Amino acid sequence: MTTCASARPAPFRCPTLPERIAATLALLPTGRAWAADSGRASAPHDPAFDGNAFDPAAFDTRAVQGTILYRFWAAVAAVYHFIELRLCDLRLEFFCATMRETRDLWLIDYGLPDECDPYPDVCAKAAAIGGARCEYYQAVAARLGWSITCSDEVDGCGSQAGCDQVGLALAGTATACVLKLTVYLNESPAFTGAIVPPPQAGCMVAGTPLQCADVDIVGLRCVIERIAQAHVRVDYITV
Repeated sequence: MTTCASARPAPFRCPTLPERIAATLALLPTGRAWAADSGRASAPHDPAFDGNAFDPAAFDTRAVQGTILYRFWAAVAAVYHFIELRLCDLRLEFFCATMRETRDLWLIDYGLPDECDPYPDVCAKAAAIGGARCEYYQAVAARLGWSITCSDEVDGCGSQAGCDQVGLALAGTATACVLKLTVYLNESPAFTGAIVPPPQAGCMVAGTPLQCADVDIVGLRCVIERIAQAHVRVDYITV
């Protein structure tokens, strides 16, 4: 393993405007005609390119008027500096954690906003792996405010040993694999409906909903049916 500092990648940073001006001037030929000083182009303390100077003529005795050549190339360097800053910002847009300007494009790429998407946050969806186990469904439901338990089983997808009879196998008789979800309404912050206890024998009143009446868990159904496998039938049990 290489531990030399020279072998490590350089830290990512964008040059400052003075650094870009100095680098641009360094590309000029040497000599007095190019305003060079000891083989290098001079970079005087020019108030036109000093953001910190407020009145150098009156308060800064070091102020030296730059040459026309220096000012020309400093203006060129300012354009390159603007391009470099935009390239640095563009690099941050490649990662969801640091993107800012292209958030609308990220949302389009990942199909958001979508009420049925298990990952309403674009960065969470970009990092999502997915799954097909009960633990995955529980984690998705819990993040959306639903408390569930689940069990997966196969209903009619095979035959038991010793139970096959000649002539009883019919095409299309096998049912789909079933995913049974038990939804605990009292423990689900996302549930906003009323929980009506099932009627007891002898106590039924006109208008009282039966135990088999549907409970409003549309938000949970929408999400689960989006992530469940196509061959799986989902049964919901609310308690």
